[in-house]
Amino acid sequence: MDRKEFLAQLGLGTAGLVLFGCLGGCEKNDVPTPPSNVNLSIDLTNNTYANLLTPGGTYTTSNGIIIAQTKTGTYIAVSVNCTHQGVPVKYFVNTNKFICPAHGSIFSANGSVVSGPAGSPLKQYTVTQSGTVLTITG
Repeated sequence: MDRKEFLAQLGLGTAGLVLFGCLGGCEKNDVPTPPSNVNLSIDLTNNTYANLLTPGGTYTTSNGIIIAQTKTGTYIAVSVNCTHQGVPVKYFVNTNKFICPAHGSIFSANGSVVSGPAGSPLKQYTVTQSGTVLTITG
């Protein structure tokens, strides 16, 4: 094998490794299991939850639930991790949707998949409000 052949084969091998890495980057990773048997109370007068006092405001709990105030003033809650690769979703008040910033999966306010690559919904939690206290269950 001469030098030219060697470099050509080296180039093809490197290209193959790069392509494999790119394709492998979108494979399904371990997505955290959404919390279950949830019974959480949040007092909106506590400064920790100040973001929830305005439409579009969100708060993510330590156990993986994102709570958001919609533009109509109601509260919604779903599991925060995208079901495609586990990246935390963001809430967009203007569309009332959760969107994964990594690959663009879109979820409705109740967590159902609007468009993929995610194929499974986010877990939805029930939010009830009594005065300044939100109770999240599910």
